[in-house]
Amino acid sequence: MSATSPEAETGRDERPLSVAYLSPGWPPEAFANGVIPCIAAVADELRRRGHRASILSLRTVGGGGEDVHDLSRAGASSALPRRLLDGLARRLPYRVARTLRPHQPLDALPRFVAEHGAQILEMEEAFGWASWARRKVGIPVVVRLHGPWFLNGPLQGAPDDDTFRRRVREEGESIRTADGVTAPSQDVLERTRAYYGLELEGAAVIPNPMPPVSAERRWRPEGCDPGLVLFVGRFDRHKGGDLMIDAFAEVAREFPGVRLCFVGPDFGASGGDGVRWGLVDYVRDRIPGALESGRVEWLGQQPSTAVAELRRRARVTVVCSRYETFGLTATEAMAHGCPLVATRAGALPEVVRDGVDGLLCRPDDPSDLARAIGRLLADPDLAARLGERAAEECGKRYHPAVIAGQLMEHYEEMITRRRGRVEA
Repeated sequence: MSATSPEAETGRDERPLSVAYLSPGWPPEAFANGVIPCIAAVADELRRRGHRASILSLRTVGGGGEDVHDLSRAGASSALPRRLLDGLARRLPYRVARTLRPHQPLDALPRFVAEHGAQILEMEEAFGWASWARRKVGIPVVVRLHGPWFLNGPLQGAPDDDTFRRRVREEGESIRTADGVTAPSQDVLERTRAYYGLELEGAAVIPNPMPPVSAERRWRPEGCDPGLVLFVGRFDRHKGGDLMIDAFAEVAREFPGVRLCFVGPDFGASGGDGVRWGLVDYVRDRIPGALESGRVEWLGQQPSTAVAELRRRARVTVVCSRYETFGLTATEAMAHGCPLVATRAGALPEVVRDGVDGLLCRPDDPSDLARAIGRLLADPDLAARLGERAAEECGKRYHPAVIAGQLMEHYEEMITRRRGRVEA
């Protein structure tokens, strides 16, 4: 499906649908999880178009909000044996609890669907829960490939043990049996097809949405700090926090006045020698004195409002992940009109077009990353041109109205197909 203008998509004649989304948490600002803001943006747009969008949250902080249902509370069992088993599961190690009550978080799902008239359910592939849900809810279940564990698990340090293999196997089964499959990028769809040996006919590549940022809130060359580089992400191998530090060590030698602002938690990163580093020790080893002098500033996890302000301040924003199924951090920067450097990893080359709306560099190559950062530091006109184009393209390709229109087409097709099978 091609992305058209938001105006064209919102003009389509759609019959009202009731769509349910399983979310790992709610609200978006309470969780550092890229799935949740994607669900929020689509749900808001569907409601604007006259549809019902219900959020089924596995964990809710505060009051929730419009049509938000906390499954962790709604799923509390009244039967004494089940309550005892649930309580035991919460106190056991994860892999043991998953054996006892593998679908415990979803207990309330069938009742919600029956009571609220949801016509279709979308959920990610995580843990293979979609297979169980599909057997229980009686409506089409669409699996969205936000982060298959066969891809993300090794990058996050998951050992290749029975627990890992079981999760990967169950996710594959949930993808195989789903009524529909959507993927935020061609890359993750093709990798999933190849890994599991599935054709996945009818699977749709539909990017993640990114709400537009108004012109007055975007990056402007005259308002930025010409000596500031920004990284937003975890310090781990997956998001490439170690690559950012290694690249900045080279940048710092060429540009003596440049500083790095590192925003994100420290999950630790293991090098090729097997040694596991924390962020502070890694910086002190690679760039001695940088933390003490303020050359490198580590702010930890920050609220979205603070991150947006940092994006406006930085001359260069960097996304150097070793893999991305989409690259939400990249589209957030693009929406703000930020000059962006990203790695050619996973879906990032689908999102960022080299020399058009950002610069791309080789993955896992800190020297190439440093060269790309240096280009934008040395050429403010190039930085401004790429940032302006990034905001324009992001608004056209990832506007929630565009993405919602593509999803509605897929949902309608899945509902019609399921109805045909039932009637037959």
